[in-house]
Amino acid sequence: MINIAQWINKINLQLLGQKFLSSHVYIFMLYYSSMTDNNVNNIEEKIKNLEEWNSERARIKPILEIAVDYHNKARREKYWKNFEKASEFYIQAIENYRSTLKLNPRYYLQDIVERVDSVIEEYVNNTFDIKISGERLKTEQGVREFIEFIEGLNCEEKKYIDQYEIALSYFKIADIYFGDGNFDKAYEFFNKVADMACNRPFLNRATYFKIGQILFYKKRFKEALVSFVSMLSFDRGNADAVCYIDKCLKELKIFEHRFRFLSATPNEAKKLIMGVL
Repeated sequence: MINIAQWINKINLQLLGQKFLSSHVYIFMLYYSSMTDNNVNNIEEKIKNLEEWNSERARIKPILEIAVDYHNKARREKYWKNFEKASEFYIQAIENYRSTLKLNPRYYLQDIVERVDSVIEEYVNNTFDIKISGERLKTEQGVREFIEFIEGLNCEEKKYIDQYEIALSYFKIADIYFGDGNFDKAYEFFNKVADMACNRPFLNRATYFKIGQILFYKKRFKEALVSFVSMLSFDRGNADAVCYIDKCLKELKIFEHRFRFLSATPNEAKKLIMGVL
């Protein structure tokens, strides 16, 4: 039988920063994949070992109730958008759930693991909400902290956040830089949105249009042309995109191929540029 406390002692938890979060996700995944033999979730088995079950209940239940109480408090604060206060309660909830796991549960293991998964998902999303709340994304420090948070997430943690929300935040940052005339930074963040390829046509359309505008401003007409063609793939016949495509074609002196570009896919447009220039 695997001893849970032995696994926990291998992990150096830190209560501040990304390492705290990653360590707890690691704990959850470790338990979920490695400790099924330790779990007793069959009611007949529990009844057969009623004395042992009651003994575990007496040890686990008081701490579990504290964890659940903190968890519920965190949810209430998050609902009212008090994200900082919610974060404090989430940390307390996670610590108390962790304390229950140190007691090496068998009969309550499945219940605790499910609660841990839930609280970590909510904690990750609450931390994300902190990073994008208020005017944070309008400041260099706020943008830096947001990027550090996103890039610090491991694969399991990233699954907890709606990818559209991340892409939308990148777009907001890019649009602020664009409005300030910082086209290099705007281009960097618009490309982050494009690379995510989230299933939101309106966001992809706006992103490729902005990228195209920046490239056109920089006189990178070939790349701008492909970007505006990409925009058309999300909004066929868009007048603004067509207007810029015409401008790019005139700058490149290949306007006679206009109709071929207007009906092309982005990949076809790239090949067509190479073929006609």
